[in-house]
Amino acid sequence: MLVRLISADDPFFPSFRHWLEGVETARIFRGPERTRVREQTLEVAIDDPYASANHALIRLGPGGLTLRDEGSSNGTWANGDPLPRGEERQVRTALIEVGRTFFLLRDGTTGARESPMMPEGNEPLTFHPGFADVLRRASRLARRSHDLLVVGESGAGKEVAARWLHQQSGRTGPLVAVNCAALPEHLLEDELFGHVKGAFSGAQSDRTGLIRAAHEGTLLLDEVGEMSPALQAKLLRSLEDRRVRPLGGERELPVDIQVIAATHRDLRTMVGEGKFRQDLHARLGLLTVRIPPLRERPEDLGLLIRSVLTPLPAGVQSLRFELETLRDLLLHEWPMNVRELRKLLLAAVDLAVPESGGAVVIGPQHLPGGIVGSVEKPAAASGPRSAEDEALRARLSALLAEHKGNLAAVARDLDRPRISVQRLMARFGLRRPGS
Repeated sequence: MLVRLISADDPFFPSFRHWLEGVETARIFRGPERTRVREQTLEVAIDDPYASANHALIRLGPGGLTLRDEGSSNGTWANGDPLPRGEERQVRTALIEVGRTFFLLRDGTTGARESPMMPEGNEPLTFHPGFADVLRRASRLARRSHDLLVVGESGAGKEVAARWLHQQSGRTGPLVAVNCAALPEHLLEDELFGHVKGAFSGAQSDRTGLIRAAHEGTLLLDEVGEMSPALQAKLLRSLEDRRVRPLGGERELPVDIQVIAATHRDLRTMVGEGKFRQDLHARLGLLTVRIPPLRERPEDLGLLIRSVLTPLPAGVQSLRFELETLRDLLLHEWPMNVRELRKLLLAAVDLAVPESGGAVVIGPQHLPGGIVGSVEKPAAASGPRSAEDEALRARLSALLAEHKGNLAAVARDLDRPRISVQRLMARFGLRRPGS
């Protein structure tokens, strides 16, 4: 698939996606914004004065996808590297730069063809087919008030997904969120179940509790993996019976709620270790809604950047990016996910706003700490690595040895931009052989 991500000069122009099945080639060139398929060629015209009338050609063949610059004036870039004129390069997942407009080309995509829409209905929630398929199925269960489990890395957007699922459920009550990691056990129990007057010292009046506050709505249990086993047992009983007994109370009170639990922990592993109840995991995990980390869904970067920047802050009339700045943002691996993207963009806008307000141009000097500086840390500083990271580190180390430190060759084998290889080396504490 081919996704028009974002333009440096017009970042608020909507993204769009094209499926490349059934075509042999795709052409990207300057012209009035339109797309059409003619004689098995997808023609993508972009209103970008820095693009050429014949700019870039994507060819679909038995060996995969290839990209070629068609003699453009300003050149075509792939994964942060300029593509020599006339050279045809094989790619799998590539950030393509045509003029000042960026595209994401991805091969081997599977999942839902239809993208779920944001609540406002103006743009899709995701262009990632696998993520879209998970959201589609989760939405069907949410509309029937099934309890759901949302998992993903910190900052990946679990709460945003939960709020979207609540909106999809059509329930008339509120979404009530509680962070299970923020409170000690005795306070969390009171927060969830409430109490009656006189239940303990200082209980001078009845308290409803968040479970009953979510009546006819949704209860979001964020970081549910931090809940103690004793409290898990009480929660399980309430979920099974849909009844709540406040602390110090004698009667159980009925409640109509949908529960969405969220965690960055591996609950299956915790079940095996006896730290999380298997029956509660089964109750919540009818469908596990996995939120992919941002590095796995670069096709969503345009959508997310616009979502963060909309609406523009007061006093800002327009906004655009310097080309190199946007390129670095799109190539960044975002180890802290959407939360990092949001914080960085909002800080960059505040730093770039002129004293008198008006037009904003975000340049490298407005990125706090620098994009590369935010990830270039030894891996040991961030705790134990996952099995996936260990495998990636081992492969990177082997390729560095095989190619005698030639980063361009390593980048080609990994199908990553050179700058990404440099960031991975810093992240894993690796050096070129002999350095």
